[in-house]
Amino acid sequence: MYSLASPDDEYKTKVDRIMGENTDLTRDLENWMSKLPQSLKSLPIIYLAIPGTHDSFTANISSASDVSLDAEKILQDLHWVLCVKVVMANWTKTQNLTVNQLLKAGIRYFDLRISSKRNTTDLYFCHGLYSCKVEPVLREINTFLETHIGEVVILDCQHFYGFNQASHSKLMQFIVNTFGTKLLPYSDHMDHLSLDYMTSQFRYQLIVVYRSNAAHFGQPLLWPSASFPTPWADTMDPNILFNFLDEGIGNRTDHVGFITQCILTPSLADILGNMFTTLKQKLAVDFEDLRTGWISKQIPGRRGVNIIIGDFVDLADNLFTKSVINLNLKLLSDLPKRLNTVISVGSDKKF
Repeated sequence: MYSLASPDDEYKTKVDRIMGENTDLTRDLENWMSKLPQSLKSLPIIYLAIPGTHDSFTANISSASDVSLDAEKILQDLHWVLCVKVVMANWTKTQNLTVNQLLKAGIRYFDLRISSKRNTTDLYFCHGLYSCKVEPVLREINTFLETHIGEVVILDCQHFYGFNQASHSKLMQFIVNTFGTKLLPYSDHMDHLSLDYMTSQFRYQLIVVYRSNAAHFGQPLLWPSASFPTPWADTMDPNILFNFLDEGIGNRTDHVGFITQCILTPSLADILGNMFTTLKQKLAVDFEDLRTGWISKQIPGRRGVNIIIGDFVDLADNLFTKSVINLNLKLLSDLPKRLNTVISVGSDKKF
């Protein structure tokens, strides 16, 4: 008796049988790296699709926050005007979740802006306004890694404000002291660095990129900018953004990582023209369908996407994160090829 199942149904059955529960890699976002199929754990991490946050750890920003050193000078001068800070808070907060919530939601890359602050030796995350202190957040990441030994995190110290050599030395020393042997030493080629290599063989769980000349000497545990190129489109136009991202991915280097900034960026004129809305609504909620559509078309691997970062990654039940992680299904080498022709029984015809 012949099956009445369509070719597409038969293909899906084969896929399900081979992959089992791996038809969705996001059923356990908190442990998604640990639960990847073995074939993916053996691939270089620079060929995996990894979700990340742009301007991370800004959830604490509010109109009560102090204006930070990265803000335009005119905004620093007008810090005492309440309505100015209300608009700034609406347009500088880029994430809703705390560090622990982001980690449990599957985010494994964090883009960081770090600033000193007047009248204190503490360092803060910032984006126009000051957010939370740096040291407690880094301790929380370390605690998460202690209890999730199969997970790997990438911290990208992108920008520093109000820093001198003493500030850099303090931050670098804190990173080394906090994470210790979890820190992966720098290597100019990354095509041997798989999840298996890092977490099973050596218990390395953290890569720290430090984009400052202050780290160039005597810091073998910190990675330079060239290890993770991160081109920025700086546009509000989705079409310009996607063309820029496609070109960047097509030209990426094989032996290092690559960061795709899937974000829209407003100018000051854009903000002034949309004062009564927010960055979240204008550049995240309204952009979500286009963003998800572009991500779904990507392919990880050599000359493919690696790290993709976004704003407000928790929208639509973490749709951004899930879309990025599930791109890794396209890397499974044991999937059968889809049958494009069907041979009918008792006939030479092909359909």
